[in-house]
Amino acid sequence: MNKLKRILCAMLCVCMISIPMAIPTTVSAEDSISDLEQQLQQLEQENQKYQKILDDTKSDIAEKEEYKSALVSKVQVLDEKIAVTREKISSLNDDIKEKQDAYDKGLSEVEDQFDALANRLRILYMSGNATDLEIIFGAKDFSDLIDKMELVKSLANSDKELISEIQTKLDELSTKKESLEADKKDLETQQASLKSDQDEFNKLISDNDEILKNLYASNSEAQNSLESAALQSDEIEAKISQYYAAQKAAAEHAAQASQSSSSSSSSSSSSSGSSSSGSSSSGSSSVIVPSGSGFAWPTPGFTYLSSEWYEDREVYNHGGIDIAGAGIMGTPVVAAADGTVVATNSSCTHNWGKSYSCGCGGGYGNYVMISHAGGKMTVYGHLTSLTVSTGQTVSRGQVIGYVGSTGNSTGPHLHYECRLNGVRYNPMSEY
Repeated sequence: MNKLKRILCAMLCVCMISIPMAIPTTVSAEDSISDLEQQLQQLEQENQKYQKILDDTKSDIAEKEEYKSALVSKVQVLDEKIAVTREKISSLNDDIKEKQDAYDKGLSEVEDQFDALANRLRILYMSGNATDLEIIFGAKDFSDLIDKMELVKSLANSDKELISEIQTKLDELSTKKESLEADKKDLETQQASLKSDQDEFNKLISDNDEILKNLYASNSEAQNSLESAALQSDEIEAKISQYYAAQKAAAEHAAQASQSSSSSSSSSSSSSGSSSSGSSSSGSSSVIVPSGSGFAWPTPGFTYLSSEWYEDREVYNHGGIDIAGAGIMGTPVVAAADGTVVATNSSCTHNWGKSYSCGCGGGYGNYVMISHAGGKMTVYGHLTSLTVSTGQTVSRGQVIGYVGSTGNSTGPHLHYECRLNGVRYNPMSEY
């Protein structure tokens, strides 16, 4: 009977080893679950980097667009001022032309008056070059004398007044023309200044447009990178899901094989009933089956959450919980449930609080990933050191490492994640 049990156990082991190979899956030998998880972490880091670039460029674009809008408004105001100045200069040109025409007309009148005066003098000269006394003494009688005296006086006063009046008009026209030309010159100076300001603002707009062009290019590049990273993440998530689906199918198939083996053993000998039951129990204990809740808390004695599940961190949402507290540095971290260590990193030496990521472990620093029953997985990040290695089987409550601040960590804490078929979920749902 013992020999039969050994044969059945050997057959069961063969079934369990061979079944996963028979289940179709796209997870190749080189794409181990550990490699896939690390690739996923790297993509998440890239996602965070490009998301930050995207957010920064969006902010810069909004700022530059607002700045451009202000510049355009100023240019529009300058355009309006230049248009008004042009109208004023045009109006002044019309006034200057009008005053020039009046000046030219007045000058023509003065020339006509001088011509008339010269003509009278020429007539007097041709009459014998008579003087005023000769004209007076040549009077025939007293009445003629009075008339001649009034004529001479009238001619002299009329010519003086006319010449004086015309000269005054010419002076006024000249003064107004000079004033208008001075106003025109002042407006032309203002126009030149406004045009200079306009050119300066247009230059600023041109420079700003160049900056916007580069920002839009960076924004587009970051968006394309995010989309590419998302596609790669989807592919890796699909591979991880297929891995766990294959693992689950293998477990179910092995469980069925174990039950069949137990049934065969029971039917072959009723006297081995209790032994068969023990064999069945032994077989089922080697099969990973979901245990529901009952996860052990990973940091005994420390329950304070410094970061909640899915906490908004601007460029991404927190994919786990952070457990912290005074004195937590270097304290034990235990496995939440029975399982197998599928990935680890213990190379990070940057064990202190920092406002940046040292890049170790894809941001996790030193970490442990454990695969559990039912496609579940737990991740323990930022550890000081590890006490387990990849491929090792661990039990619930077993110490797997110690709390630290490696990787992308601002201070001592445990980053704790739970995943189901590769998809993160709230760890607190297990407690």
